[in-house]
Formats: sequence, structure tokens, C-alpha cells
Amino acid sequence: MLNLNYFLKILLFALGFMSLSYSHELKCTYSNKSQSIQQDTQNSENNPENINSIFKQLNVGFGGSFAFDFYGEGNTTIWVSGVSLVLDDNIEQNTYYQKIQKFDPEGFRDLHDMLKNSKFLIYWIVKGWSESWFNLEKIQIAMDNGYIPVFIYWYFGDRLNDVPSQEEVDAYLKDVERVADYLLNLDGTILFIFEPEFNKRAIIDSKENSYRFAAIISQAIDILKSKNPNILVSICMTDNGNRNVNNHYESCGYSNCALGDKGSWDKTEPVFNYLKDKLDFISFQEMVAQFSRDPLNPGSWDNPNPKIYSNEEIGIDYLAERIVNLAGYLNRKYNKPVFLPYIAIASGTWNDIDNDKIIDEGEFNPDGWNDKINNTYRKLRDLRLELLQNGLFGYAPMMLFDHPRHDYGGYQYFMKNEYHLGIISTSAKDEEDKHLYGDIKPKGNVLYYIFK
Repeated sequence: MLNLNYFLKILLFALGFMSLSYSHELKCTYSNKSQSIQQDTQNSENNPENINSIFKQLNVGFGGSFAFDFYGEGNTTIWVSGVSLVLDDNIEQNTYYQKIQKFDPEGFRDLHDMLKNSKFLIYWIVKGWSESWFNLEKIQIAMDNGYIPVFIYWYFGDRLNDVPSQEEVDAYLKDVERVADYLLNLDGTILFIFEPEFNKRAIIDSKENSYRFAAIISQAIDILKSKNPNILVSICMTDNGNRNVNNHYESCGYSNCALGDKGSWDKTEPVFNYLKDKLDFISFQEMVAQFSRDPLNPGSWDNPNPKIYSNEEIGIDYLAERIVNLAGYLNRKYNKPVFLPYIAIASGTWNDIDNDKIIDEGEFNPDGWNDKINNTYRKLRDLRLELLQNGLFGYAPMMLFDHPRHDYGGYQYFMKNEYHLGIISTSAKDEEDKHLYGDIKPKGNVLYYIFK
């Protein structure tokens, strides 16, 4: 269900990581500033003997890219790394960033003041990845300052429509070995998540296919662990169950299905059980929007068949409680700590006034769900103790910034809302602009709810 698109990943990450000329960014000496939500974080966590200490706290992080692309003076592009956002105490005075068009120094200073309280820096490795997409020296600096990189390995992605062929498996395992060799250059605690959204119907609707797919991932874990024995590994499921608050099916297992759908979650059991002894933690993701492609009839690549949900149908007002329930379900079922590496709540809403299934001028409000985003993260903040008690040790918004070209030309499951999956907006115009502007604007108080 709520999937990302492979081709966009290639486009965005190629754009986001091709430049390594960040010498302007990290000229200052950084002090250790990382904090935990529940308790003070100690650098000793990065020692192999203390790595499990991260599972006893609830921390947050952020993702989207290693570096974020902004319009610079003239025809230039300014790249702002996530490492710089958390470590540069004088980011508003950075002469490189001051060249960003519409640069808001106070906005960047305030953003840094929030993000420095994070713990996890989320990076995506996709099929066709290049070493040049990342700057391991900067990632190591962040690690030395107490931050933990999380690598999400999205190889098969949306093309996982069947169990991979032997030829595909051979290529995959060869790529895993390349990843393993690359990560040897980092020293410290690393989280690594295999194949997010693995629970496609082609895999989980058949136990045989579930076991065959799990066997592939098992080989991949062995390769990674043989070279990186201290790396902490997981595999990530999609929460694609019933979310309707007005549905009270016994199979959901709760008073209403917005609170959870155990019947759907149970379908991942063959894969998780097969891999259980090799997994250090269990992962799941959440992606929700007021409209998207119809999951049962999505349409063609270029002509999506949309579906608009009421708040009750999509259960948005119960998302925080659902996250508590799913974390607890996974924690108790597999006796493993649980991680939520990305949450995406699209902020746009669509009122199809003429019922033509086309987003016409005046029908789309890019900020229509900002209150839902804020309410969800506010609840998660209020539920921190319950989250920790249910085994969750961390969560992160999927995208820091809205991007006007996210999944442009791709599958675009969320259609126009693909451009509004972040927690910060800018004046960049959907599809018209290629990069971000520096007039960053958080969506309400969401930064406070996540990072304070």
C-alpha cells in the first residue's frame, strides 16, 4: 500500500548527494550536543558493549536526504547537510548558506536549535546507489558527537511484485556486499534496516513466498554482519491495515480499527519469525494522507485513480494511539525493541468539488492537514512514556522539507501530496520549482512537539 517510488529515489538522491564540496559547512569544531528525550545520552553508546543502551531510551530523528538542495545566487544550488543542521551552532552566520535565495537566518538558527536534540540521522540507500551520495567524514563527525546514522536499504522497492528471481537475488547480494564494505569506513553504532515496506501482497499473501523472501534477506544479513558484526539490523513493515474508526471488526483486535488491525499485521509473521534470531530490532512505518491513489484500483502509472478519505475512514485522529498499539504488538510478539524510522503525514487536502477526479485550481489546500500533523506529534510527545513501555526506542518524520519535485515523473502514490510530505514548507511552487528556498516555515509547532 502506501509505497515510495524507486525512480524518484534515484533522481532525488542523485541530485542530493552528487556534490561533495561542502567545505564551507563544517569549519568549526563541534562539541557533543546530542540529547535523549527520556534521559541524557552518553557517547559510550557508540562502544559495541553498550549498543543496547539505545533501546532503553526514546529518541527522535529526521530523514529526507543527506543534503537538502536550495536555490543559490545566480544559477547555483546550495546543499545543506543534515549534519550541519544539527552541529553548526552558528548556522545563521554561515557565509555559504547566506547565499541561499530568501535565506532566513533566524529560521535556520531556530531549526538548528530544534534538530540538535535529535539522535537518529536517517539515510536511504537504494538500488543503483553511489558512494558519492554520502560524505562519510561528516557522518563520522556526527557519530563522534553522539548521533546515530540509520541506513534504510530500499533495494527492491515498489518493484517487489513477486519473489525475486535467482538472477535478481545474485545481483542483490552482490550489492549488499558492496554496502557492507562501504560501511566499514564508519566507527560506532549504526542501525541498518532492510527492505522497508517488504509486506507487499505478492510476498505476504503466500506463506511460501514469505519464506522464500525471508531466506533472501537472511543471506543479506549474514553478508552484512560478517563484515560489520556490531551493526544493528532490522526489516521494516508497512502499516497497511484497516484504519476506519467506524469499523469494529473482531479481526482488528481493538475497539475500532483506527486503533489497529492485528489481522493485517499478523500477515508479516512468517517473515519476522523466519528472521527473528538475526534481527536486533523490529521496524514499521506510517504513511497517511487525506487522499491518494485507490489502493485497490490505483490506475496506471500516468493516470492515477484517486481516492479521498474522510477523517473517520483514514483514522487520522487516532494515529498516535495506533502507533503505541503497533509498537506494543510487535514488541510483545517478537520480544524485540521496536523502531519507527519514518512517519509521513501529507499536509494537503483536496475537495473534488466537481467530482471529476482531477485536482483543479482552487480544490487543493497544501496546509489543510497541518492541524492533523501537529495533533499527531503532540500526542506522540504526550505518549512518550507509553511508547517506551511498549518497546519503541525511536521515531522520525520521513521528510524534513516539502519538496516541489518529490517523485516528479514517478508513480506518485500520494499524487499532488507527494510535494507536501515534510514538516517544513518553503515558497517553492509544486512542479514549477526544482529546489527549495530559504524562507523555511515549520508547519505549526511540529518541530517543538518532535524535538523538544
